Formats: sequence, structure tokens, C-alpha cells
Amino acid sequence: EGGPKALKQAECISQITGSNNSLLALTADNELLEAIRSRQDELHWRRRGMLEQTPKALSHWKDHWVLLDAAGMFWTAKEGGGRLMWDTLMKCDDVIDVMADRENLYVLTAKQEILRYDGPDGWLRVAIRNGITYDQDMQLVMASGEGFWAMDRAGVLYKGQHNSTRQLAVNALLIKKGKDRVAILGADVCGFDASFVDALKQDIQRIFGIAPNAVMVNASHTHYAPVTQYWHTWGPHCQKPDSTYLYTVVKSGILDAMRQATETLQPANLYVGKSEVDIGHNRNLPGTDLPYDKALDVIRVDYENLDKDDIIFLAGCHPVFQNAGREGVTISPNYPGVAREMLLHHSKVRSAMFLQGCGGDINPVDADHRVTAKKVVSAVTDVLDRSQMQPIQGGITFYLDTVKFDSRPWPEDKIREFRTANEGKEGDVGAEKNVRWADLMLQYIENDEMPATMPVFVQTLNIGNWKLVGISRETTTEYGLGVKALWPGKLVTVAGYCNDVSSYLPTSRHIKAGVYEGYDSFFWYGQPNIFPENVYETIIESIKLKNR
Repeated sequence: EGGPKALKQAECISQITGSNNSLLALTADNELLEAIRSRQDELHWRRRGMLEQTPKALSHWKDHWVLLDAAGMFWTAKEGGGRLMWDTLMKCDDVIDVMADRENLYVLTAKQEILRYDGPDGWLRVAIRNGITYDQDMQLVMASGEGFWAMDRAGVLYKGQHNSTRQLAVNALLIKKGKDRVAILGADVCGFDASFVDALKQDIQRIFGIAPNAVMVNASHTHYAPVTQYWHTWGPHCQKPDSTYLYTVVKSGILDAMRQATETLQPANLYVGKSEVDIGHNRNLPGTDLPYDKALDVIRVDYENLDKDDIIFLAGCHPVFQNAGREGVTISPNYPGVAREMLLHHSKVRSAMFLQGCGGDINPVDADHRVTAKKVVSAVTDVLDRSQMQPIQGGITFYLDTVKFDSRPWPEDKIREFRTANEGKEGDVGAEKNVRWADLMLQYIENDEMPATMPVFVQTLNIGNWKLVGISRETTTEYGLGVKALWPGKLVTVAGYCNDVSSYLPTSRHIKAGVYEGYDSFFWYGQPNIFPENVYETIIESIKLKNR
């Protein structure tokens, strides 16, 4: 398109972007120029053509130049020699600026949202001005492998970062007796889909040789972690997990924890201690004398060749407070993470791992999660210090059972009536959720993909005389009480939020009362229907009959 062109006046350039190899600039006359370096180490420019579009922003992403035009359409052209050939990518309205790092393309909108290009699915919101941690009126943005930067109207440059306590963790305990091994994994996530956990267990079997049924994965259920599962009926920013975070952070972190547990496996004696901690209350059931399992279970791993122990502690209570102000927009494990760190100050504790119990309908009694953590730590410390923990002795067995419930989907006409009753109510979060639920169900019907069952997974790890039962979904408190009642006088620990968190797991009391755990939550989770009223009795009877 012509020889090198030297630009002596900076005013000639209206837009500029760069890659690892070159710079691309746009002049006020819509001429594209590419920078080349002379032998004297000076930048010279060559013409690369004229733009037919009315340009608004330039960027570079995955070996392509990216152009945003004034109509909100994105165009891409392959980097390299020759004429630039522009192809449409996707439209996005009200975009102010564009940025990209090695993997992702982002835009800044007039609403002060940062959206990430998510392929054919469109744009996924990853940040928004919330008036607390993000209160600026940004006009220019830039991304690189080192992070994100933005400039406001006053020309002040900012560097972006997550507002985080940096306490999110994954933990793994590997127990071996003879040739048998079981793995107990805890992760600071709100939940996960069964498909993710199943694939994770297959990787664990392939890498470490541990059977999937011998691996229990528990979610702490912190409400302050990035999205790690599909919530199709939520707002767009919560509908799907960030695949980069889910696989390169969460999954890789779990596998790294497994690898470390495998490499550091050494002789130890196990002990279990059982106590109580009064940190919660039944949050929605009407009436008095409401169920609440106060159980606090502690497992101590006493290594033969180490001075300090590893411990597991379990309590059943939502890590949900305080969901307000700066704390409400801070990434954190909430009280489980604070308790873990506080326990490291104990003279005998090398590491501490939290398991979430049956806390589906239990909220903290204290608004300050640090107070909740202190109560938990006090109870755990008391168990460790009183020297009355019982030894765990014997072999290992493991089972994973499924209790299937018919999904009983609504008839199509009922779904359409429900949608009509909720549409047109912009700003009504509940109504918007109901419309998305109806659309999801209608999509299932159209594609013949309606789930036939709503499975509940019950995993049992028998480690000597200690029985650990892990139940899927947001398990409510009566399940812990009911399972332990099947083996009176035995060392039984019951964890909820295991292997799949696809809905709440209520009892007939929740369903009959029509409270959140028994009704509305199923629309938030995108389930075909609620459970039948006898769900609790069916599950407890199944566990009793199998007698694992």
C-alpha cells in the first residue's frame, strides 16, 4: 500500500493499539498505519489501507486486530502482511472503549460495566460500578498479562484488582489403610454442578488411582466466592461460571491439593471428637422449637513423626453474613476461612480444613462473621484440649448411592401462564427470575431435554469406626439429625453440600410452609419442580435400608 511514512505530529493519530510485534494506528482521516522500526531504532509507519467503518476504538486480541465502529459492531482482521480483511464479530451497544489480554476481549460500557466476550453466547458482565469499590467514571481501559488499568475523565490512571481477603482455599485429606484410600476435599466455593465434580473425580482416578466413589468433594458454601456453577435463572452476570477461574484456579487447586496430600502421606493416628456450637438458627420455618443441629465434629490427624496435627472441623451454618457494604463485595471464605486461620495459632495445629454440615436452612445468629468464627474456634479448641477424642480404628469402605425423584415437570400451558403473569416487570428481581425459569423450561420442552429425575447423592465413607456421610444439594438441618439417629451411639458425621449443589434439600415442613427452601429456591436453581413432601422420609429410609 506504499512505503514507510514518518509521522512528525502526534495529532495525526486518533487511535492506536499494539501487539507483541507491531503497532496499529488510525489517523483522523480513517487511514490505517502500521509501525515498523528503522535501523536507527526509530518508528516509521506504512499505510495498511482505509477504513470504510466509522471507528470508535481499536484493540488487539489473539493475533487479530479488533475494531469497534460507531454503530457498536465489532470487526476483526488477521494480523500480518498484506491488506487487512475485516470480518464482523458481534455487536455490543453503548461501548466506550475496548481492551484485551492474551485470552479475553473486554469492553467498557456507558453504564460503567466491564463485559467479557463469551463467544456465541454474547457478553458476560465481569464488573460494574457499585459505588463502593468501583466509584469512578472511567473512559479508557487497558488490559495486559499484568492486570487491568483505566483512566477517568480527569485523566487519573487506576489499576484494577479484586477486592479480596485472599483467604479462599482448597484442602485435601488422603487416608490410606492397607490398599484402600479415600480422599476428603473441601473447597471455598458456593457450589458446583455434578458434571464438574464427576469430571474432577475421573481426573483424580486417572492421576492418583483413587476410585470416584472414594472421593468426597464438599463446598463450604461461602456466598462471597466467584461463580462456579450454572445458575440459568439468575441475572446474566451470575448465570455461568468463568471457565478460566473454574478450571485453572478451582480445579487445578484441588488437583494440586490432592498431589500434595499424596506426596506427603505418612503414618498417623486418627481421632474424632464430637461437641456442639451454637452459632445459628433456623431462618425461615414458622413456629417455635425449630430444628437446628448444633453439632461440631473434629477430626485430628496425629502424625507419628510430626509435632503438629492436621484437623478437620465441621459445622452446619450458612457463611452468608454480613452481605452489606464493602464486605458484601469482598471475595472471602467468610467465617470458615477466619476460623481456619485462627486455628493455626493453636500450638498443635499444622493445618485446618472446614467441612460444611447440613446448614441449608441455618443462618448465623451474629451479623459479624468474625464473631461466628471465634465461637467455632473456641469449640474446636475445647475438643482438642480436653484430650477426650476417640481413636479411629479399622478398615475403609466407601459407597456412593443415588436416591432418584421424578422431576414432575409442569405442563407447558401452566409454564406459559406463569411466564405471562411475571413478564413486563422490569426491576422486579423475583419476576425476572420467574420469566427466565419459564424460558428455560420451555427450552427443555422444545429440545426434548427436560430432566426426568432430580437425583440426591448419598456418599458414605467408613473409616474404621467413624462414618462420614455426605449428602448432595443444600442439605437442611434435619437431615443431619435424622442420619445420625440411624446409628445411635456411633461416631457419625454428616456433611451437606457434597458432590453436587443443584438445589435445596428441604423437608415436608419447608414444602408445606412454602418457605424459600421448599419452594422459591427451586426456581432460582432452575429445577423442573420442587421435591415431593416425603423427600426427607424417602432419603432417610433409603439410607436406613442400605445400611452402609
